[in-house]
Amino acid sequence: MTPFWRRLGDAAFALLPTLPYARPEKQACGGEAVVARGLSAGARPDGPAAFVGADFSIPCGCRTALIGPNGSGKSTLLRVLAGLVPPQAGEVLVAGAPPAPGRSRIAYLAQRPQLTEGFPLRLRRLVQMGTYAHHGWFEECRHGEAAVDGALARLGLTELADRPAHALSGGQLQRALLARALVQGAEVLLLDEPYAALDAASREIVERFLFDQGHAFTVLMATHDPADLARFDRILELRAGAVRTRHACSGHDHRHA
Repeated sequence: MTPFWRRLGDAAFALLPTLPYARPEKQACGGEAVVARGLSAGARPDGPAAFVGADFSIPCGCRTALIGPNGSGKSTLLRVLAGLVPPQAGEVLVAGAPPAPGRSRIAYLAQRPQLTEGFPLRLRRLVQMGTYAHHGWFEECRHGEAAVDGALARLGLTELADRPAHALSGGQLQRALLARALVQGAEVLLLDEPYAALDAASREIVERFLFDQGHAFTVLMATHDPADLARFDRILELRAGAVRTRHACSGHDHRHA
């Protein structure tokens, strides 16, 4: 006869796949992807504010550039929207809800993403992790193979699928994380200077991915390159503790080609 504690343990683990990795979010983006009112935040919750009283919005599907000098708070703003840093004051909604980590509709790419050296994770598995938002913590993800294949092809990574993730170049890792966001089904991409580690070939692939009108992404991308700005629908400038909309196309008609 099976011991009581063994049966109790088996029963508990049988329930684990039903525990969701992320709260389901099925509603479509309705009008505004990002809305901030009186938003103030700093790099640390108890530190000095990088910006105060910010009021801005980003329509669904709008590609927005975030500009400003070094140290102006661009990374802090992106981290606030990603739910990694709490606001000090004001309110903000991203895809209709307050920012929080682990939301399937939002993907954040740090300026210098890092992986633990030697960790046994291959590129394909890294991209496949994008499916985690759609099943339980302890459920083996064996679905979504076609989506993973498509994302690898879209970002020019098919031939690198079996390469250890820690052995990827900076540009390859950025493309892999974008592929993961695609598999995840993210609608809002928060990108902190994604071109910084890219060579010319990788940049061309990423630009095609971000500005292809076949994708319904909302993009907020920090950038220092003035040559980038002509491709965006909207420009937010962060300077001297203030956020202002420097340029906003009427109806965000997607000037990108």
